[in-house]
Amino acid sequence: MTACVPAVLAAGASRGRAVSLRCTYVPRDPFAVMLELPGDAAADGLRWYCARDLLQSGLRRPSGEGDVRVWPPCRRGGREEVRVLLRDGFGSFLLEVRAQPLRNWLVRTWEAVAPGQEDDWSDWDAWLLSLLDG
Repeated sequence: MTACVPAVLAAGASRGRAVSLRCTYVPRDPFAVMLELPGDAAADGLRWYCARDLLQSGLRRPSGEGDVRVWPPCRRGGREEVRVLLRDGFGSFLLEVRAQPLRNWLVRTWEAVAPGQEDDWSDWDAWLLSLLDG
């Protein structure tokens, strides 16, 4: 399941530029989500993978220590926005992401795979074989 969540670049030369943060969740990989900036925001489009729990906890308190960090919503211009920092080896993107569409998408992911049920959806045997073969 995928949602394009409205966002604005909050720092750098393109500050204020509207972008869409593409959020993707696949139940067969139940712990992870993919966050993607389209090619118009980043040279060839960039992807980050993080724990679904990281986004959820970021709606309540600062979360993340690596390439993806999330800060709780604050009110700007009459609506709530979540700050999301996405980093890679070449730079970083600080986004102000609309909180309600992000929440709505997360609710849909929890409806697809409920908290605590992730192990039921994980194919641990296939994962282990991929490590041994690769």
